Amino acid sequence: MDGILEQVPKDAAARKKWLAKQRGGGIAPEVRAALEKWYGADKARSIQLAEAFELCEYGRRPTDQEIRQLFPMLK
Repeated sequence: MDGILEQVPKDAAARKKWLAKQRGGGIAPEVRAALEKWYGADKARSIQLAEAFELCEYGRRPTDQEIRQLFPMLK
């Protein structure tokens, strides 16, 4: 746990609060831009939580069409 396991509360409710503080802070601007690209501006504005993934810098980059094939929810 990132070398801070002793800081994680044992109580489930306290642990959720602790985790919210650790992981909170909103969506980064570059992630928000990607959400707008893939979901549209209206839908992206309503998204409050997102997990971002970065494509490996080694090898070829997939096209937008290939990404849509890999992630069909991106219509």
